[in-house]
Amino acid sequence: MYNAIRVSQEQRPLRLAAASPRVVPGDVRANTEAIIQCIRRADGLRVDFLALPALCLTGATLGALYAYDVLLNAASGALEEICRAVRNTKVTVSVGLPYRIDDEVLSCAAILRSDRVYAILPLSQGESPFGFTPYLCGRRAMPLTPIPRLRVVGDVIFSAMDASPGDVIISQASANATASSFRKTLEALRLCAARTGSAIAYAAPNPGESGTSFVFDGCCAIAAGGEILASACMEEEPFAYADIDAGALCPFEPFFHPAAQTSYLPEDETLAREDCVRILALQAAALVRRASHIGSKGFVIGVSGGLDSALALLAAVAAAEKLGMPSSQVVGISMPGFGSSRRTRSNAKALVEALGCTYREIDITASCRQHFMDIGQDENEHNVVFENAQARERTQILLDVSNKEGLLDVGTGDLSEAALGWTTFGGDHLAQYGVNASIPKTVMRRVVAVAKERFVNAAPILQDILDTPVSPELLPGKDGEIAQKTEELIGSYTLHDLFIYEMVVNNKGPRGLYEAAREKTDFEETEIYRVLGVFLKRFFAQQFKRVCAPEAPLILLSIAPVCFPFPSDMRAGAFWEEYEAMSRD
Repeated sequence: MYNAIRVSQEQRPLRLAAASPRVVPGDVRANTEAIIQCIRRADGLRVDFLALPALCLTGATLGALYAYDVLLNAASGALEEICRAVRNTKVTVSVGLPYRIDDEVLSCAAILRSDRVYAILPLSQGESPFGFTPYLCGRRAMPLTPIPRLRVVGDVIFSAMDASPGDVIISQASANATASSFRKTLEALRLCAARTGSAIAYAAPNPGESGTSFVFDGCCAIAAGGEILASACMEEEPFAYADIDAGALCPFEPFFHPAAQTSYLPEDETLAREDCVRILALQAAALVRRASHIGSKGFVIGVSGGLDSALALLAAVAAAEKLGMPSSQVVGISMPGFGSSRRTRSNAKALVEALGCTYREIDITASCRQHFMDIGQDENEHNVVFENAQARERTQILLDVSNKEGLLDVGTGDLSEAALGWTTFGGDHLAQYGVNASIPKTVMRRVVAVAKERFVNAAPILQDILDTPVSPELLPGKDGEIAQKTEELIGSYTLHDLFIYEMVVNNKGPRGLYEAAREKTDFEETEIYRVLGVFLKRFFAQQFKRVCAPEAPLILLSIAPVCFPFPSDMRAGAFWEEYEAMSRD
């Protein structure tokens, strides 16, 4: 199920290393230099085998660009440059690159040592030729001396359970990071190492990889004997190494307690809290990557005093810290309108200032009134035009401030809102980067609750935000109080978030969604049925907003609006028929 070549073994413990050099997608020259430095570091530590991530020469997220000869030629040429630069080293290293084999471009591993390319092996989930040695730049790849076996695999090492005791497995990964991926990856590595009696060096893409749809943590780990001997992640250039006595390894059946998880977070409270901390860290890493790429001077966020903008603001502050920026480079703009309440306006200002960010307030009532006059809208007619004009005015302000001051406009919309279409097209539906887009409302609450421990000065304000009813605040209230309470209109987010999970993860239809809610919540059956109808109507009608949503990292179970692969003009059809039939049962 994977490629294998044989390498020589000295009579001493093997030192395995896994590293994730900082990669710039598409910049082969910069990546080549980073790889060279990584190999030299490993050689200085007397490493025998070094695992690097899949496609590290080019970046793992280039999509259709892998079909272009200019990129493939640059990657192939870079191998020779690396060999020349590390010709006096003794480490055997696997370098990931795209390579054309039989007119098909594949993710491959080039096995290098000193000044030679010994083999280029396709990383495939299916059957692959063993010892594949193509010609490279007119020169045949060199065979390695046999004993013992070095196996090179991609992300699917966990299905490669027919390895022999003492084998060295190099795993070049390309999987994106999620809230629980680090924990689950280490668990799977322990299991594979124990059952096969092998030693594994695992390397995943650097956090500097593109954050267009994914976010990466640079997970690097060494596993043997059913244990993780070394690991690193979420660093600028993760590097892990450990010594292995390959001759003493033998397979055994380990005893593991996998974390029970039937929703977005583990059932175990300690693990759930760890995932919440990691969610915020991954959000910050994604913002760091995007801000670094565009040369942003900081971040701008529309702060409403609500949950979504609070989490986006926390992520931006954490990102600014990683970038070495003062928190004052995070600009929080409050834009009160016709429906803004005293409570949310006060919390927006207090939160921004407690975090040391720059606070601004721009009242949008005058500009909206002018807009109403321009289009002939009666201000007293509180229809969809009245509401949407406010959301679009706020978005225009944020985008223009972003342009004017060189800041990244961070979107605050979440997965729950996207699934229900509870956004204004061309308004809060847009931003330059949607940092919350894969996180549902119920999980956001838990992340912010855990974040209070990190942002102590803001903890009381964050708690009051958590206690504030969710509202778009677009309709005038009485005496400065909230007029619109979202969950009174569309139903509890506890139900909606459960429906999203069960529909997308477990492919359940209306009956399955209803039964899952009956089993996992305390809501009355009539309320479950009512809210399910709201969910189905809105979910199927609002795809047109999701298909043109801003780029966003997939942080939680790889679910985000872009993962709903449906046409915008679809109908509920069979789903609605089943829903209506349920009322007659």
